[in-house]
Amino acid sequence: MKILIVDDDFTNRELLKYMLQPYGECVIAEDGLEAVALFKEHLAGGEPFDLVLMDIMMPNMDGQEALREIRQMEREIYGISLNTGDYSFIIMQTALDDPKQLMESYFKGKCNGYITKPITQDELLDKLKKHNII
Repeated sequence: MKILIVDDDFTNRELLKYMLQPYGECVIAEDGLEAVALFKEHLAGGEPFDLVLMDIMMPNMDGQEALREIRQMEREIYGISLNTGDYSFIIMQTALDDPKQLMESYFKGKCNGYITKPITQDELLDKLKKHNII
């Protein structure tokens, strides 16, 4: 499995990498701009990410905007696919338990999940198992 971890905080990136590296190759991005560039590169190379964990509040480009750009790239490649397996499984993460951010992530950005920091390994792995990601 190919995993993209996007967070502007070094400790959070390393923690997520530690939790997820037994399940696949982890690629790191420090903000939304870098995440979109990496996503585009891997998608164009025929090796899209299976899983993306993306922080919402980041400099340069926030997670909500990056999410919308990623989903637009996928629509351009796959169209409106009935096979949800064509699209990356994206979990948005934030330190703020804000219903507005949640609604924007799900309905405007089409994310697959949402998790509030601090993230525990049990919580993350349970969510991934529930959706048959691992």
